[in-house]
Amino acid sequence: MFTQDSFISRILLFVLISILPFMGGCGEDDDHEDAPIHADADGVLLTVDGVEIYRQFEDKQTGSIAISVNDEVEIHVTFLNHDEEELHLDDIAGLDDHDDDEDHEDEEAFSLAVSEYDSTIIDIHLSEEDEDDGHDEDEDDGHDEDEHELSFEVIGLKAGETTIKLQLLHGDHPDFTALPIPVTVQ
Repeated sequence: MFTQDSFISRILLFVLISILPFMGGCGEDDDHEDAPIHADADGVLLTVDGVEIYRQFEDKQTGSIAISVNDEVEIHVTFLNHDEEELHLDDIAGLDDHDDDEDHEDEEAFSLAVSEYDSTIIDIHLSEEDEDDGHDEDEDDGHDEDEHELSFEVIGLKAGETTIKLQLLHGDHPDFTALPIPVTVQ
């Protein structure tokens, strides 16, 4: 049997559950001008000279990084969206809209972090964005995409296997962390 108190409690619970979706959160009417920028990456693609060597989408991985001892290879990084298509970081950060706008100079940019590898097997150097602006004069195809390209160099030190941890950083926090990426030095 229901008492009057339990009946009222159930009605209040029903009302609370009914209005909960409309309280707070990110509704369409919310003001997002001060909301932090976030890259919703679901995967990553690594290429060398335009050839895919590694792909991770959600929890599936294919490929690896393979290099010879004393060789150095530049690896280009492309993050993938939920449709497994290229995630354009410049569009997310609004860099195309505000290239010369002084009010946006302090915005946190996206950057790459590579860590947790055996430094006796490989050495890694992150490429600087400023270096990309003047380095590839012969590859200039008129696209502005290369201005904010993410890449890193891997140098084979001795034969062996290791993994690397790759992250897409936004300021001081990761927006995406890849599964451990296998690296083989021959």
